[in-house]
Amino acid sequence: MPQRPVELPDNLPDCHALILRQADRIEELEARVDQLLARVDELVAEVTGLRRQLHGSRRERFVPQRPDDEPLPPAPAESSLAEPRKPRTSSGRRPRTIDPSIPREKVYHPLREEEVPAEILHHPRARRFFRFVREEVELPQRRLRVIEHYQEVIVVDDDESTQSTLQTARVPEPVLERCYVGPSLLAYLAVSRFADHIPYYREEDILARTGFTIHRSTQWRWMRGLAKLLEPLVELMRKRTLQSHVLGIDETPCPLICLELDRTRSSYLYAQYGDAAHPYDCYYFASNKTRENIQAILGNYQGYLQSDAYICYELITAASANQLIGVGCWAHARRKFEPLVEAGPHPHATWMLTEIQKLYDIEDCAKDMTDESRHALRQVESRPIVESIQRWLDERDEQELPRSPLREGVNYLRKRWEVFERFLENGAIRLDNNCTEAALKGPVMGKKAWLFFGNEQGGETAANLFTVMMTCKRHAIDVQAYLVDVLRRIKQATPEQLEALLPDRWIEQHPQARVRQRVQESHAVAHRKRTRRARRRALAARR
Repeated sequence: MPQRPVELPDNLPDCHALILRQADRIEELEARVDQLLARVDELVAEVTGLRRQLHGSRRERFVPQRPDDEPLPPAPAESSLAEPRKPRTSSGRRPRTIDPSIPREKVYHPLREEEVPAEILHHPRARRFFRFVREEVELPQRRLRVIEHYQEVIVVDDDESTQSTLQTARVPEPVLERCYVGPSLLAYLAVSRFADHIPYYREEDILARTGFTIHRSTQWRWMRGLAKLLEPLVELMRKRTLQSHVLGIDETPCPLICLELDRTRSSYLYAQYGDAAHPYDCYYFASNKTRENIQAILGNYQGYLQSDAYICYELITAASANQLIGVGCWAHARRKFEPLVEAGPHPHATWMLTEIQKLYDIEDCAKDMTDESRHALRQVESRPIVESIQRWLDERDEQELPRSPLREGVNYLRKRWEVFERFLENGAIRLDNNCTEAALKGPVMGKKAWLFFGNEQGGETAANLFTVMMTCKRHAIDVQAYLVDVLRRIKQATPEQLEALLPDRWIEQHPQARVRQRVQESHAVAHRKRTRRARRRALAARR
């Protein structure tokens, strides 16, 4: 629709008034445009972050900018922790190595006499021998066996009476009542479900290929029985974990079927990560995420509690009269600034990530130190960095606008600054809570496969068995070998014998059950990280 032409005044004062009104209108429009452009930038940053969260890399590593013409410093000498690498073959691949503990079987392929010419077969100087051709690793089809138990009985009949004397041999009790499988198959089912994350219905199909089927409901009933059988051992691990000087805690939601609502609702698995003197990963099931449930999980724990900024953890530590001392997680702090750097150049966020990276470099150098030596090193090197970060936060708090992208990270740190600088108080406190988050990786991977808990008993069963599985993983233990031995001994175990069944104690008596591949892999990963960080420190020192 065409607009009506503006009637212009024909005198100078009215022209001046019109110009002033239009100038005010232009200022309003410019302010509105700036506001909309700022909102567009916010939405673009939000979409970029969501796209990165869905499709981007999960690695949280900050790489500082380096000029293209600046050469990298040489890598340091190889650490003694890392396994020596064998030279590559002519094809560029590293030579394969097969574990010598794997049983070997020799297969001989003799010549058939009808295939050999007569002049060679009967030649007086002919020599016959077998030469090595190749080696192949085979996986025979899984074989089940049925063990029939027979009990020897001696009966002595009395000639003078109708009574007889009976003596029977001792027979080991079954692991579970109303269970017709032995400890090795029970251990296999538990490992498949809670270490390999195979749902019951898939395990039903896997066993069917051997000609033997165990219904999924039967598997669940047996796992519930195993969880109750292992409960004394699990409770002992939980009790020891609550004696830790520094305790890590975190949670992950798990869908729970709710028959009243005819749908699923959120329940939670809580993980507690014990310190080096109490090396256990313990899990608890809670039907909801409330302060009361967290308080029940912590019990009478006294010490440092390291967690994220969930409000219930903060309220519990604030109300504990200094029995619980909150510790912040610097990994969570850096996550507030990392998306800003990923979205584009951001000098302030880059500065913050660089300073946090310096703290991690110091922790890397102090990794093998005692707690006292690490504490002394932090006072000399980490404290000045922390004080510099605090001054920077105060400056940014005065200068950043309320809706600034940097404001969220600044407020997150300033409101909780006391817990973030607490690692300077004690050398035993870790810089972040990543160990506890890594302990939740097992349940997180599991729920992607089995999707939900059928009931609260299922959640309690998972908490008990995850405690055993993930603690064994922490110590690189063959969990199936561990479970087979524990299931045979736990019923008759005294309190002293129960302590010997703790994973860290058990592996000392059974070193052959350690998964050497995981140990070597962790050493190699640690060596690569140290090499990368040492080169970065050397580069920073040259600037």
